[in-house]
Amino acid sequence: MLSFEALQSAVNGEIFIHQNLSDHDVRKVDAVADVVIKPSGKKELKTVLRILHQSHFPHIVIDRKGRVMFPDKRYHGAVIVVDQA
Repeated sequence: MLSFEALQSAVNGEIFIHQNLSDHDVRKVDAVADVVIKPSGKKELKTVLRILHQSHFPHIVIDRKGRVMFPDKRYHGAVIVVDQA
């Protein structure tokens, strides 16, 4: 289970709960996320990914242009691609 206290203590960046991604300048993605994390750098990103992985909390990395970044070029889960919304 994810410990938000551990996550908050590890992140100098920002953490938001139940937020629309468009409110965070993410383009091409019209969705609400349970948790939005904005790490302050690559080292912090690695720490956040470790915490999320260890807690088995589902997560994905996406940039502001709506591009998804898969760790190790593989996503261990389902990806559904549709032509239009």
